[in-house]
Amino acid sequence: MSPHTLTAPKLTLEERRSACPGLFRMAKARDGGICRVKLSFGDLNATQARTVAAAASELGNSVIEITNRANLQLRGVRPDTEAALIARLLDAGLGPLTDKGDDVRNVMISPVAGVDGRLVDIRPLARNVLTRLQTDAAYQTLSPKFCVLVDGGEGIAMVEHPHDVWVSPIDPAVANTRFAFGIAGVPPTQPGDRAALGSVDSEQEFALITAILDLFIEWSRSRPLASRLRHMLAEIAPDALLDDLERRLGFPVRSNAVATWHRLPPQPNGHLGIVRHGHNPLCFVGAMPPLGRLDPASLTALAELAERHGNGALRLTPWQSILLPGVAAAEAASALADLESLGLQAGPRQPLAMMISCSGSAGCSSALGATQADGLKLAALLGVDAALPQIHLSGCLKSCASPSSRPITLVATEPGHYDIFLRATDGPSRFGKLLAANVTIEEAAALIGENCYRSDSGICMP
Repeated sequence: MSPHTLTAPKLTLEERRSACPGLFRMAKARDGGICRVKLSFGDLNATQARTVAAAASELGNSVIEITNRANLQLRGVRPDTEAALIARLLDAGLGPLTDKGDDVRNVMISPVAGVDGRLVDIRPLARNVLTRLQTDAAYQTLSPKFCVLVDGGEGIAMVEHPHDVWVSPIDPAVANTRFAFGIAGVPPTQPGDRAALGSVDSEQEFALITAILDLFIEWSRSRPLASRLRHMLAEIAPDALLDDLERRLGFPVRSNAVATWHRLPPQPNGHLGIVRHGHNPLCFVGAMPPLGRLDPASLTALAELAERHGNGALRLTPWQSILLPGVAAAEAASALADLESLGLQAGPRQPLAMMISCSGSAGCSSALGATQADGLKLAALLGVDAALPQIHLSGCLKSCASPSSRPITLVATEPGHYDIFLRATDGPSRFGKLLAANVTIEEAAALIGENCYRSDSGICMP
């Protein structure tokens, strides 16, 4: 079914009020409706970018956000413009394969997957999984938050997000490597991380992923409130899950080798600046829009840069940044300068390159602080210095902008005031350890400077 033949599925009023927006379901916020445009692996061509920019200007409030799953959100959509917006996005090829497949378009890969010829190319598997999710009626019942990570072991990859299912190559430089897998978590990169559940041959990955999904759907039928695999893992012991998987698959998935296996940690801030891969003559050039937001003019300008310097496409990332792919090495410095001329930032010494934020009280009734305005203020106070750690401003405890903890998190307590947390593996909060309570942005800037060791690795040390 081609995208322009799709029609919005009939949704109940309660479904339309869901806190998780989609293309056909505009979640209601303080600043209007939110339309989430899910992109296949973050890909957006220049023509589509211009369509999104025009739609945001004409049918929304001109605020365009990049999400932590490399999707786009258009804010401020009015009820009388919803149908027109959906039609325009479908005509641009930005819809799902089926009318009920939008919510489950949640397969994440590295934004540079398949570029480095020395590594296994996981894109065919990821495309097969994404297609199956959208076209299988059983999988269309999964939660809109459900997510699958197909990892290729790339140096630039978001592996910190908790995923319902993940697969990762044990040796990404070997063509026929086995793949480790896990559920309700992340590939282990550090000592103490939860080990993989098992491993399978590369040709068994698709069967493994679908078997896990089938097992969960069958289990959850009698548990309507259980929407994620972490709920199943809390009730069923890992050994019992593995027993069931092996019965379904007809081959073993247990492996003693994965008990000590660790994925190589990704390159810090690898999505920023000029990104080269081996002897590939083409490179990526990446930069961060301030707090992960664009306006129609900047997105239109990015489309023009993609055509001038690259292959006519943009690639969004789960760090809420943008990459220009297919840039010739001789053009890379010029492309980077053009990105920075648009206000995007490309280095860890630039605070806005290292900072993310939710919409804050300007757009969300749950937020206790104006995180967007406060984030810009904090960046100005920090100034350009040695490399900064990543900073997350959250308007409330829900932490919508980041599913995992960041080195520094500011959580609003009241207008202009925040609790500051430093990431710690032993808590006690989901954000880490409390550094200071109910401080102003000015006090936060001073505390970050006093208590964080800023280096090229962006490490924050209490």
